[in-house]
Order: sequence, then C-alpha cells, then structure tokens
Amino acid sequence: MNKRYAIALIAVCLAALPAAMAQSSSCNAVTPANTAFNAALIGSNISGSPTGFANVNFSLNGMQATVNASSLGLGNITAITLFQGTPGSINAIPIQNFSTPSNGFNNGQFTGTLTLDQNTINQIQANPGNFFFVVSTSQFPNGAVAGALVPSRPQLFAGRVTNASLPNGANNGTGTFLFSIGPGNGTGNVPLNFDIMTFGLGNGFNSLQLTSPGLIGPIVIAGSNTTADNGRLLGSTMIGAALAQQLLANPCSFTLTLSTPTFPSGAVAGTLAAANEVFLPVVGSAKGANGTNFMTDVSVFNNSAVGISDQSASANVFVQFYPTGASNTTSTVNAQTVTALNIAPRATTTLRDVTSSLFNGGISGIGALRLISTGNLFANARIYDNQIANGRGTSGQFEPGEFRSQALHLGVLVGVGSVSSGSNLANGQTFRTNVGFFNPNDTATTVALELRDSGGNIMATRLITLGPWAQTQMPIAGVNGVFTGITADFATSSIYFLSGSPIFAYASIIDNISGDASFATPSAQP
Repeated sequence: MNKRYAIALIAVCLAALPAAMAQSSSCNAVTPANTAFNAALIGSNISGSPTGFANVNFSLNGMQATVNASSLGLGNITAITLFQGTPGSINAIPIQNFSTPSNGFNNGQFTGTLTLDQNTINQIQANPGNFFFVVSTSQFPNGAVAGALVPSRPQLFAGRVTNASLPNGANNGTGTFLFSIGPGNGTGNVPLNFDIMTFGLGNGFNSLQLTSPGLIGPIVIAGSNTTADNGRLLGSTMIGAALAQQLLANPCSFTLTLSTPTFPSGAVAGTLAAANEVFLPVVGSAKGANGTNFMTDVSVFNNSAVGISDQSASANVFVQFYPTGASNTTSTVNAQTVTALNIAPRATTTLRDVTSSLFNGGISGIGALRLISTGNLFANARIYDNQIANGRGTSGQFEPGEFRSQALHLGVLVGVGSVSSGSNLANGQTFRTNVGFFNPNDTATTVALELRDSGGNIMATRLITLGPWAQTQMPIAGVNGVFTGITADFATSSIYFLSGSPIFAYASIIDNISGDASFATPSAQP
C-alpha cells in the first residue's frame, strides 16, 4: 500500500464529548512563554553516546527550577547538569548539577527541583537557546547526550475582524487572525508574529495596528503599502518584553484594526483572545495497494452556548494544512495553507473529501491539519476506503481530534506489526502498519523509537528528527520504513517513543486483503 492515506472527521455525538472539550475561549490570560522549556539530548552534540537519548522538561516558578527527564539507551547515569553556552564548546559554563547522591535517575527517569539565582533565570528567559542540559554516564563521564533548551509551546491569540465597531468601516469586509509571541533573543525584545486572512478587502492595506487603553500609542505591526497575497497577510514585528507580558496577561484589552486606502480610518477591527487548538495529525487522500482509495471527510463542532444575541458565540476557525515531509519555519511559513470557517453555536460543519473541499482543492496527498479558534471546538476523523464506484461502499477508521495538551513527550503504540503470509498467524490474517508523527512546535525535535516484540525484547531502535510543524508517515518496516532493518513478518509488537518536545503519534493497521483499517493513538507513559 502507498504509505499515504486519508483521514475523515465524522459528526459528533454530544453524549460522547470528552472532558478535554471544555476549554473555555476568550479573555483568559495566556501562560507566559518564558516559564517552561524542552530539550532533546543526543550524543552527536558532544561526541557522546551514539545510541543514547534523553529529553528534558524544564520549568520555572519564581526562583525554583524543576527538571523532569527521561532517557533511552543510557545506563549507569551519574549526573544531569545545566550549562550555559553551546553543546560541545570548551567555553560552555556549568550552571547547576540537578542530580545528587540521594536523587538520581531511577529506571531511566529523573525529577528534581532546585533554586537558581535571579540573574540566571533572567538570562534563561531572555535567551533559552544559550542554555543546554548534559546527561553523563559512567561510560561517558564528560557527557553522553546533550541538547539546548527551546520554548515549550507557542503563545497564541486569535480573533475575527469585522466592521461592527467601526461606523465607517467596510460593510463587506471580514477576516480571521492568529498572533503568536516568540521566545526572547537576548535583546529585551520578542517577535510578535501575525497571520491574517481577509475577505472582501482586496490586497492593499495602509496599516495594521494594535491598540489598548493602557498604551500611549498604537503598536504598528505593518506599516503603509502593505500588500496581501490573495487576502492573506503574514509577517512579524519586534515588541518589548513588557508589552509582551501585557498581551499575555490581558489579551482582550487589545484591538486589531486594519485600514485600507478606501477606509483609512479603519476597514475592520476585532479584539484579541486566547486561542484554542485542535489537531488532526493526518488528513488528505491517497491511492493505496489493491485498488484502495483513501479519502478524508472533516467535521468540526462548535460547543459555544446557544442563545447569545450577537455573533460572539460563532466559532471563526483558522485552519492550517501542513503537507507531509515538509518543515515550516518563519521563512517558509507560506507553505502553510490557511482558510477560515464560521460555525454557529452547537453547529457542525462537515467537509467531504478535504482535498477538494478545503483551500479551493489545493491539498495534495496527506499532511496534518490544525484548527485554531477563540471558540470552543471539537473535531474528529474517519479514514475510509471509498469503493462506492465499485458498488462496495466505504470502510474506515476513526481518529479523534486532539488538543495541544494531549501531545506527548513519551508514549507507546500498541498492537502494531507487519504480516504478509497468512500461515504466520493462526487465523490467517495478513496486515501492514503505517506509523506517523506530527511536531506541533516552532522548533525541530528529535524522537527516539524502540520496536519491542510480545516478550518486551527490543527488535530495533531509531532516532528521527522532526522539523518545525513537520508531519511524516512511513510503513513500520522495510527499506522505506521506520525500522529499515526489519524485513521478516512480525506481529503483536509495540513502538515506544521518547521525544524532546511534545508530539502527536499514530498508527494505522490495515488488512492487506480488504483494505479495512484500524487507527491507533498512543497510550501515555507516566
């Protein structure tokens, strides 16, 4: 089978909505970006262990610094140490050893809290990439693996712009927007990134400005002669750290106003709010083996309350598609495709075959889908083999939409395998497995993988790197697979993964004869 396949979202039953759905939209403060960080530690950074790996979650609370770390392929761990500088540099400065004789790694895992001085904390918050962790072992006393800190997640604001608050605004103009505050770079300023999709306003803009009652003047995020690309405006501006904290603490006090030559005093405007995200780690369409024809239908449900007289309860959804095999950074953000959906309270929007119904048919193959809104959204998916044209209907698999909080540092995919001969299983089944990962972060991360058999024995290992916002999907084994050295049939297996930053993982187990498939999400590890 072609390793690419599609996912579809099916309509939501209210009785089955998960507790995670109860995220509130709105004017809640956003957690500051400079309080939690991740690190992926590998041996090649310091000429250490060729096969070992560790991850670190590093959080700050006042002057208290907490480290949670996990490792694979490392034995006799002796220390975990925070350094300032660059991994492998002779000029790197040790800052703090977090392990002690009474508190070390236990079964490959470590948790410890110590007090850091305020100057060190300020430097970490201003420039986390200038700090890194090293895990040492008895075999590698100078460091087995090392990796630099990266912010744990983007800080997001979203909203909708209309003429509602502008008496002389554009009657037919609307738009949705997404802002993110990036990490500090050591200069005292931080980037404010914007992605705005407009409709009915043309491509010429006089300015884009943020205002707040507490500001002396507006924040100009884009000046005169700003040109959109098919209504989409992308860019970044630097703002002071104090202003960034104001945005995080009270986003709803800020208003975004877009002005055009026709409406120089403001064409559309809207307030900022903390954003919610829902992820579908794989969507799209693909032709598979034995004539299979996989497609994706997408349904999105708005859980906002019914009965509000204005439009604030409508979910204005900002949608991004990340094609498989690509990384998206600031310089390549145009590779992301954006559209906007407007969903009434308690309503469901269903998009049949996303490759034709989203982005004017601009999706090709598979990738990941991200839905962003200030509303309270839920989404899910059904992957199906469409054989209607052959008189056999459809058969498919279900995938739940996932919130960012459900992305995992470590987990296990259970029940995977690859069996090509029916004589190798008592019931005569033959099946294959596709495995996929999506990195929902602005920075690249490394993922360590272990394939274990039914007895818990390691069959194969691998390290893979996922670029920013990168999606990948591969067969579980074979020359183009996750584990290239595995060629014989195997069943009743599991894939244990450990990632530097939280990621989404999945597996699809497909019957070789019928094309019917089962979708597996990972079990989280404590």
